[in-house]
Amino acid sequence: MDVYRFGMSNSKKEILQLAKSTSVDLLEEKKPLHDIISTCRTIAKSLQISDENTWIDLELNGYLVKYKTRDQLCDNLPSYRRTGWKFYDVYGNAVSLPPSIANLFGKSTVHHTVKELEDNNQVTITSDLLEKFNKFISDHGMDYASKNVRIHEAKVSKAEINQVLGGIKHKAQEFLDTVISLLEFD
Repeated sequence: MDVYRFGMSNSKKEILQLAKSTSVDLLEEKKPLHDIISTCRTIAKSLQISDENTWIDLELNGYLVKYKTRDQLCDNLPSYRRTGWKFYDVYGNAVSLPPSIANLFGKSTVHHTVKELEDNNQVTITSDLLEKFNKFISDHGMDYASKNVRIHEAKVSKAEINQVLGGIKHKAQEFLDTVISLLEFD
């Protein structure tokens, strides 16, 4: 992070104060995480370091803005956005998968915006992101029944969502700590 590129209307002192107060708000959970991440974006833009911090826009806008397929999501999602999930067929019935398949695909790709995650008790991964998964089941199922299972959607529980939000909080805190330390020692 190069604080010498600083050239916007805000002074370093104002940005330092904003970073410190945002850090306190994050630690004390005084504001929604979406607002905290929005403030991180303001700080990054003011310091002209947005290019090095694309994660901020991805958290605010959702990962599907940049990564359109499940493969792209799997390759590029941070580890804190991978959670357990439950599978359902087209009729809404829970689907149990053989352990070998569940182990391969046991982590979901939570691509939703921070605001969506904060506002919902569960999120749904729709069938368009499960096509390759269904093909794998069809090709590698253990028996006739498992080869013919079709996952219509996967759901991520509130507990799993909270784990994702915890990862985002940690990432935001690291960003704020870095900004604070660089501005204090400049």
